[in-house]
Amino acid sequence: MLKVHILVDNRVKKRGLIAEHGLALWIEKDDKSILFDTGQSSVFCHNAKAMDIDLRATDYIVISHGHYDHCGGLQYFPYQDKAPAIYVHPDAFLKKVSSPNQNKPLQKVGIPFEIDHQDWIKQRVIYTKRPLEIAKGVLVSGEIPCTNTFEEIPKNFYIEKDGEIVRDMMLDEQMLIIEDNVEIAVFLGCSHPGIINCLKYAQKLFPKKNIKLLVAGMHLENVSPIRLQMTIQHMLDMNIQKVIPLHCTGFMEMCEFKRFLKERCSLLCTGDTIEI
Repeated sequence: MLKVHILVDNRVKKRGLIAEHGLALWIEKDDKSILFDTGQSSVFCHNAKAMDIDLRATDYIVISHGHYDHCGGLQYFPYQDKAPAIYVHPDAFLKKVSSPNQNKPLQKVGIPFEIDHQDWIKQRVIYTKRPLEIAKGVLVSGEIPCTNTFEEIPKNFYIEKDGEIVRDMMLDEQMLIIEDNVEIAVFLGCSHPGIINCLKYAQKLFPKKNIKLLVAGMHLENVSPIRLQMTIQHMLDMNIQKVIPLHCTGFMEMCEFKRFLKERCSLLCTGDTIEI
């Protein structure tokens, strides 16, 4: 049994819950519970309580990448003395900035706290550059290779490395993959390397296993129509059973997913639960 609760998303419809620009998921697989991302603030804690989810039961914390809207909430985890291991790529802690165009000043978009000032986090971090099985049938992918020609990493993100501002190639983005019988479920924060690149890598890591569930922010807002069409066509060709687009996918792009994927796509938000 696999159950996914959406703790944080950009949208909310249910009374008593709070939305924010970000993502956090509570994933239950058999007897294990995984906190995947933490949004940008303590909102995930408020929503967990409202949804009757006990964060003390967290067995693993997985951070998809080092942007504020995915890991800013980590500093507010309420049970720090009993917190589990935190799986994250080392580049997530680099200084990250972004600008919508060359005429706008750079804005900080990275982790909004210093890890050296958060001893409980520093003591629990496990760095993941390569695929790592954190529990039976539960894999953190590490770095995701870019192998197709129609997806490109966003050009307006930068990192400070060795004293220089250079383009951020998003090496820190990683996905969570969970085996469920003879199939897999894939979870992504923003899919900066390209959602199809990510899914192709998941298939490489789990050959001959169909993707039964995709829950992801996909960073597709304002991409070219041809890229969106190719993305949807690849998903149809992959025969993904259930697609849940969230967070940074883009509203119009979500509507296109629904139009073509029909019942295979569900437009969910904060407070919703997927059981599969």
